[in-house]
Amino acid sequence: MKYIFSFLFILFSVNSFANNILDIDSKIQEAKKQNKELMIFFHIPDCPYCEAMLNENFKNNTITTLIDKNFILVDIYTANKVDIVFKKFKGSPKKFAKHIKATAYPATLFMDENSNIIYSAIGYRNVQEYIHELKYIITKSYKQMPLDEFVVKMEIEDEL
Repeated sequence: MKYIFSFLFILFSVNSFANNILDIDSKIQEAKKQNKELMIFFHIPDCPYCEAMLNENFKNNTITTLIDKNFILVDIYTANKVDIVFKKFKGSPKKFAKHIKATAYPATLFMDENSNIIYSAIGYRNVQEYIHELKYIITKSYKQMPLDEFVVKMEIEDEL
């Protein structure tokens, strides 16, 4: 399973950049049609934290299953030569990251069907932290409580 997801992750990334244009608006529409949220993962060259997330989180069966079932994933490697289109923005991956306030790497941003950023996870997350954040978005708990409160609630429910 994890090898299939890794292959699809790479295939999706390659296909997304086939024409050197990545249209975020069309990805949002795709997510809307599938009743999913858009998940954008930013990573940069020579970043040990980015590599760790790619090697740990994106190869974890729980995480890959959650992503596959609930999100349209857009992988943005800032070294790629691609123009990103989003609303009235058009530019490089680095400029796009700055435009939507992905201020450090790695970064995971989640968007709703209206192109609003609903949650930003800036910096490295270990597997458990990433699972919590994914579930936070999946359950739409971001509408009712901060993440730390959600995590405590999940831990309490797990103990019962």
